[in-house]
Amino acid sequence: MVGRGDLAHAGGPEAARIAFLIHRDGLPAARIWVQRTLQIYRAALADPRGHAATSYYRPRFEASIEAFDSWLRNKRPKAMN
Repeated sequence: MVGRGDLAHAGGPEAARIAFLIHRDGLPAARIWVQRTLQIYRAALADPRGHAATSYYRPRFEASIEAFDSWLRNKRPKAMN
């Protein structure tokens, strides 16, 4: 079993945040948080007046979005038969 620290080290800061949420709130709640955070981050990048669109923050937001998307792809709920 992978520990929280192992997951955080393997996937960077977003993996650490997700691992913390899974440990504290469970996988379903973590999935909801990731989906909601993706919406917030994408909206922030779409607003050219906001800080997320600046040259310093844009790559950081984009990296987080990529990490969240990847996590969601790899943590899809199992289909019910």
